[in-house]
Formats: sequence, structure tokens, C-alpha cells
Amino acid sequence: MKKVGILTSIVLPVLLVLGLALPVAAQVELPSVNEELAPGESITIIKEVTTSPIPPEVDIVLLEDETGSFEDDIGNLQGGTTASDIYETIVANTASACFGVTGFRDYPVFPYGSPGDWVYRELSVLSPLKAEWLDGVADLTAGGGADIPESQYDAIVAAATSPTIGWRTDPIQRVLIVATDAPFHLPGAGKPHANTEASTIAALNENNIIVIGLKAPGAGSELDALAAATGGSVQPLSPDGANIAQAILDGLEELTTDVWWEVKADDDLIVELTPAVHFGVPGDTTVIFEEKITATDDAPQCHTIYATVTFFANHWPGEGAVIAKQEICIKVKDVTPPMIECVESVNPHGNNIPGEKRPDQAKGNNPDGFYQIFAEDNCDPEPEIYITYRESGEPMLFGPFTSGIIVKFTQAPGAKPSIKNIGSSNGQAGAVSYHITVPDEPIVWALDDSGNRHGCFCLVPPPPK
Repeated sequence: MKKVGILTSIVLPVLLVLGLALPVAAQVELPSVNEELAPGESITIIKEVTTSPIPPEVDIVLLEDETGSFEDDIGNLQGGTTASDIYETIVANTASACFGVTGFRDYPVFPYGSPGDWVYRELSVLSPLKAEWLDGVADLTAGGGADIPESQYDAIVAAATSPTIGWRTDPIQRVLIVATDAPFHLPGAGKPHANTEASTIAALNENNIIVIGLKAPGAGSELDALAAATGGSVQPLSPDGANIAQAILDGLEELTTDVWWEVKADDDLIVELTPAVHFGVPGDTTVIFEEKITATDDAPQCHTIYATVTFFANHWPGEGAVIAKQEICIKVKDVTPPMIECVESVNPHGNNIPGEKRPDQAKGNNPDGFYQIFAEDNCDPEPEIYITYRESGEPMLFGPFTSGIIVKFTQAPGAKPSIKNIGSSNGQAGAVSYHITVPDEPIVWALDDSGNRHGCFCLVPPPPK
């Protein structure tokens, strides 16, 4: 649409573009899991993943109406810090974003366009550099054109299929922002225009390009159809385009993405999340995954096992852009009790093991009461030894002792439990550490540092009556 007359000056409103802001980048809650699990044990955690406000990997090409009616719109885009603030706000959330600037008018054929008009041109190709984006915006011009409709269909197809604009491949989301205030030309007899709505949608979808329409007063319904067919949106522009910065950000934030996950885990750790994929998630939206973490039945006790969950965004099942990671650290509990053993040992002078010289004596029923006590654990290198007796309510009456200790037990019914040092520095007598008297059969316990306990009897008959 061409305005009557020529605007000799443009009054630019004071844009508070510096106030533009998007929410924080994508994140996962909880970002790490540190738990203890026994072999075969599981825990279930609710996992919240919040998407980036805009696609995490994005190519943004602006296709701007450069006819005379768009003079004030272009002036607002070029004025002040508008273009700079658009760039800074986007890269604050998506540092790898690339930007390109293109324009259209119409065929330079009367009555469609004016001499010197163009169907499509590239002012700056896709680049992460702010200077190139600003140069492209600065090179936009307004003028020309003749009739009301313009060459949008052919320009959009040219941008979508351009071998020079520099579209990147997956996991990049390709976005074409089309700004116009006019309806679209259709092909017809004697017309130079080539593309229809159907052929334009086909070209966009074939090249995985999403359309965000910036629709100023005077535009038709064509942008709505293209946006709907490609998963984009249409944002209203004010008559002078003063809201163009916010309209671009609003359009980017309305783009949807699929969110899914991938697990890399040690062999002894199983991590499963449901659902497998959340489809069509808008920007700055939290989705829920239920995460089940299981230590296998043969997970190595006392060891730590690890997993990493990576969350992706893009269009599943294509290549995804990483939006968040979660680290899982599981310490496998020690659930195995220590081994404990009473071995008949030397007499106070170290001359013999009593049972060896009395073959009629039942093994393990040592009337002399000399025992060496051994404890061993799968995790704890120094399990503690405690001593009590059958009828005691106290499981740890005497101790702790270390593995290998030699003691003399006396079972004395009715006696008060007691312990005293024995042995001397002469000969082998010092091999025995303690004389322990208990009123019933002595029990020795081994206790590891995980709290696992195992006991056995050291059989000592009471003295004969």
C-alpha cells in the first residue's frame, strides 16, 4: 500500500526499548541429585524443566517491506537504539543466535512496481555479529512500488531457498520475520509473480522455516495462513511500527519446541524419565518429568555411581539443542554385615591351643576360654568388635576392640560382668589382652561404619559344679 505524498520528516517516539527483557534461559530443577541407595533400591524425583524464552539455537532473518508506505516503520526500526536492543535482548538468552536482514518491494514492471524496485534483496546475511545486523538494518530504505499488493510470496520463497543467506542446519530453528502493511500479489495471466500461498508454504516447510508475521494496518490475511502452516505467529504492528522491537520478541517467545532427554549412566545405575517427549512447548514454560533412579541389584556397595541427564529442545526426533543438564551422584549403601569369627587360641603362656591336646573336647566348646576374635567387612577396613552375653539387654557391653584381639572368657552364672587386663611382659603371656567374665555364653559382635552388625557365640562352658 502506498501512501499519498512524501513524508519529509519522521517524528520518532522515545522508545523504552532498553526496558525490553526476556526471562532467564532454560533451566532444570533439581540441577543435581545426590542420594544414597541400596542395591536394587529406587527413588522417584519430580523434575521441572523450564524452556528458554526463545529457541535455544535460532537463525532470525528479517524480511522487511521497503515500499514507501513503510517509511515510518523503517524509521522506527533504525531510530535510537531499537535495533541494538533487539539484538542484545535476544543474545542475552541465546548467545549463538544469528541475524540477517532482507527486503522486498515488487517487480519493477508497471503497474506492479516502480523502476528500480526489487522483488527481494539481501542486505546482511546470517551472522552472529551485532555490527552486521545493525548495518543490514541501516541499509533498509523506503520508496517505490506502484499498486497496493506487493511481491511478498516471491520474496518469502526467495528467502527460504536462498543459497547465500546462510541458513544453518539442525538443531537450529530457522525463523523468517515478515513485516508488511499490504496484501500479497498472486500470479496470473501477464503477471510476473510466480508463487501462491500453497507453493510458498511448501517452500517454507521443505526448508524448516517458521514465519513470524509483523502485520501493520492494511495487510491482508496471508501472513496468518503462513504462520499457522509453519508453527509461527502473527504480531500486530502499530501504524508507525513503534512497537516493532516488542513484536519481534513476542513472536519469538510464542514459538514452540519439543523437549526431550537423554541419559548417560554407569552400568550399575538405571535412570528413566517419563514422558519421553513434551511436544509443542512455548518459551519460558515449565514441563514436568518423573524421574526414576535405580541402583541395580549388583551395584557395588560403598562405591559411587554417576549419570548425566541432558535435556534437548527442537523438533523431536531431529537433532536437539542442549537446554539443560542434570548430574546424578548415587552412593551405593553398604548393606552387607561384617564377618565375625571366634578361633580357639593360646593359653596365657602361649604354649598350646587347648583343643589340640584334648581331642575328646568338642571343637568350639573351649573350657579354657582362650579365643582370638577376627572381624572382616566388605567396605569398612577396620570393623569394630564388641562383646556381650546371651541374656544381656546391652548389645555392646565391652569394646570396641580391633580384629585379631585375644581374650580369655569365663562363663560364671550369676556373676557380674567384668573385664580386666591380663598377661605380662614375660614370655608369651602378653598375647592375651583381657579376661572377660560374663554370666552366660559370650557373644561377639562385629559392627561396620554403616551400622551393619553380625554376631556369633564363643562357646565356653560354665565351670563344673
